[in-house]
Amino acid sequence: MKKQEEFTQHNTEYDEGLISLTDLLSTLWHARRMITGITVACIALGLGSTLFFAKYKSEGFLQFGGPIPLPAEKMTKMKDVKEAATGIQLSDYKRYSAAFGSRGRFDDYVRATKLDNTPSIASLRANITSEKSLNTIIVPIFPFTKLDAKDLMEQPKESSNNVIGFRISYEASTPEEAQRIVALLGRYTVDTIVYLIYTDALRFKHLEITAKITKLDNDIIGSKEKLAEYGRRISNLKQIVSRYPKSEVQAASQVVTVTDENSRYLSPVTQLMSAEIEASAAEEAIYQAKREQQQYLLLRDYYDLAKAELDANKSGEAVLRALEASKERAFKNKNLNDELVKEVYNKITVDNQNSINLYLEKSRFIAGPSLPENRTTRLSTALVASALLGFVLACLIALSRKWWVANRTQLSN
Repeated sequence: MKKQEEFTQHNTEYDEGLISLTDLLSTLWHARRMITGITVACIALGLGSTLFFAKYKSEGFLQFGGPIPLPAEKMTKMKDVKEAATGIQLSDYKRYSAAFGSRGRFDDYVRATKLDNTPSIASLRANITSEKSLNTIIVPIFPFTKLDAKDLMEQPKESSNNVIGFRISYEASTPEEAQRIVALLGRYTVDTIVYLIYTDALRFKHLEITAKITKLDNDIIGSKEKLAEYGRRISNLKQIVSRYPKSEVQAASQVVTVTDENSRYLSPVTQLMSAEIEASAAEEAIYQAKREQQQYLLLRDYYDLAKAELDANKSGEAVLRALEASKERAFKNKNLNDELVKEVYNKITVDNQNSINLYLEKSRFIAGPSLPENRTTRLSTALVASALLGFVLACLIALSRKWWVANRTQLSN
């Protein structure tokens, strides 16, 4: 009997601790005016915020015109530039993305292109924080994705998964501003890649050419020593031939190999002819080395001026377009009628034209930048979300007020 009373008492206490659904609905019904008011206020606030702080998202897809950078050896072997592997190798892309994803490089580009006072630049710079950098706005595009690999089962032979372009997206307060910033980021991305390529290439070429000029000096010295040796040998052989006027009909007059059993000889005339041929080859080697050295000296003059342009500019496009002016200054006082000078001049011209065509003409947007027509957040979505949030918030306030009224006396004691 005692156990039955304890069980009944326990069930009574448990029932008192539960909130009745009828009481809950009753509380909400009595507070319906407050709930309606708060819900309507949240709807108005949500719609107003959506209209006032509206965002428009623009997207663009930027492609590269060819390999970045274009391998020189492939340019000489292939019949067409399109036959070369396109895109950026992943290892190079990591280096490039680290550059154009930094605030320092972005600020350098803005100053170089004189865009400091552009309103869109100010908003873009404000969005580039540690949480949201340019690397989240500029996303690389690969020829093959994981889904492609499943469909193809096997990647095609002689293909690469280099970065072939970028998908650039940005949200702004107006459609025009979003489109303008995506276009700007496309130019900035290519400009940064070109700037890094020429930063490496011009500095490396300058040092490489200086080293080759020194090496050619040593080659010329070595060839001259060989030429002097051949000259002495020719003089001695002529003296031998003069002492033996019938040596040309002799089978041999110079020891080639000597063993215990026999000896083999070559005639002095044959040796004289060989020495004269070797001397002629040494003279040709000296001529070719001097010619190559003169070309490298011309190239070094050009790269000195190009490197000065690189040090004075922070824009890749500005450096690239200044190369022609550097070439003209380097060859201003040179005789372009000289074939040696003309050859170097033409080589630089072709390289510059290929680079401009590749980086500034073929590297372009193939889609976009789009001009968005709709907001990122639709009014219908904002209406539903704000209404739901307002209703839940109002219900919580109503229940909290009912609980406070019911327990205020107990809490005060």
